[in-house]
Amino acid sequence: MAQARSAVTTLPASRVQIIAPSSLGETAIAALRARGIAAHVVDELIPSDDVVAWALDRPPTGAAAVELGAACARAAAAGRPICLLAPPPRGSGRAAIERAAALAYLRAHGAALGHDVDSWLEAVVMLVRFGMPSGPHAAVIAPPGSRLEAQTLGLAAEAELAGVRPPLVGTSEATDVALYDPALGVPPSSTPGLHVPVIARAELADGSGALFGVRGALGATLLLGRAAERIAAGLGPAPASASAELSIDQEKLARQLNKLASASIGDHETKVLLSAYGVPVTRQKVAETASAAIKIARVIGFPVEIKPWSGDGDLPTEPDGCPIRVDLTSDAMVRAGFAAMIAANPSKRSDHRGEAVIVRGAPPAGRELAVTFLKLAALGWTVVLDGQHIAAAPAPLRLVDAQQLAGTLVASRAGEPELDRVGLANILRRVSHLVVDLDVRLVRLELSRVVVPGPGARAVVVDAFAELR
Repeated sequence: MAQARSAVTTLPASRVQIIAPSSLGETAIAALRARGIAAHVVDELIPSDDVVAWALDRPPTGAAAVELGAACARAAAAGRPICLLAPPPRGSGRAAIERAAALAYLRAHGAALGHDVDSWLEAVVMLVRFGMPSGPHAAVIAPPGSRLEAQTLGLAAEAELAGVRPPLVGTSEATDVALYDPALGVPPSSTPGLHVPVIARAELADGSGALFGVRGALGATLLLGRAAERIAAGLGPAPASASAELSIDQEKLARQLNKLASASIGDHETKVLLSAYGVPVTRQKVAETASAAIKIARVIGFPVEIKPWSGDGDLPTEPDGCPIRVDLTSDAMVRAGFAAMIAANPSKRSDHRGEAVIVRGAPPAGRELAVTFLKLAALGWTVVLDGQHIAAAPAPLRLVDAQQLAGTLVASRAGEPELDRVGLANILRRVSHLVVDLDVRLVRLELSRVVVPGPGARAVVVDAFAELR
């Protein structure tokens, strides 16, 4: 079988160590032995050349993730990443964030981590029988009218409805894994990727060691392929020195930090910090009079938006109810908006502090999400993206992590234009370096409103705040 160059070198393995709750361990042993793979249950990891299949019955704590992460890193360095099954992080709030961050830490240290039992088992089989793919992209080669083709087309329809990349039928694009129906024979050596046979249903198997079912095979490809990309990029968070690639305006950063005395800083002051790191933010200025607001609006260009300003960061975020006037298209509307926002400013004081507004250009239309950067016990600085569900990664982000976080933002319906995930990844990566560079000066930074548009516009930070020490 032909194999594309791999991100890591897979060493031969003849057995599988299983660390799992008893009932799941017994099921896994039976499933693997049915395909001629020797497997045994152990209570704790035994150093060897075995592939390790590890199932957690609950998401790990941060401290447990650090301990397990060391074992994951050793296995990844040997070319046999631990195939790790864990419950997906659910819910919201601090507990859900810490669960997501702990799992992200394990991924960053080389674990082939998934949440589906079938994909987990098929990943073990793929790793033992066929080795590591170079990445997560797969094509399915199936005879017309076959069960394998029907399964693939069904999954492609599901993917289209979810707005995510579907599996490919055929090999019209470069792929990392070619999943093929054995009835067609082995694909020619010119077919790209690792060649892996797939049988539509387990009862049709002939003991050849093929994977079972397109869904499980694609899931296994995703688990191992993402682990391969992560291992190739390097384990753990990016080195802090990688911020040298970002063309940071150090003078602007220093000036802004010297101005900041408050423990909490608001949207405008936080955006100055962000812009020093090249983060795209809304074009805006603070105005203390209606005339100044009109001049700013003319320079920025209509339409504009106006919201209250407070240098102390004591205003609510926009998602939490900060008053705002939008779609202002004339001088008169800006003047009226200025007066309305001064009156609505909850931080206005008797010394006239708070009698100013932020005038900004209208952001593009697009999907909105919140991103939080916070330092967690044991795990350190972590990026938490709150989109369709909570996703996380350790900071500073490696490019592959930034891309995978951005990839969790999918189209909300079939046919929706592609979102600017490249721009979102750029924002996440740059801000992750900012928080690590500031470290002891910073408690937390939140991008409470990021807009990710479709083609023709770029992702932009619309609302932000920070807590300093």
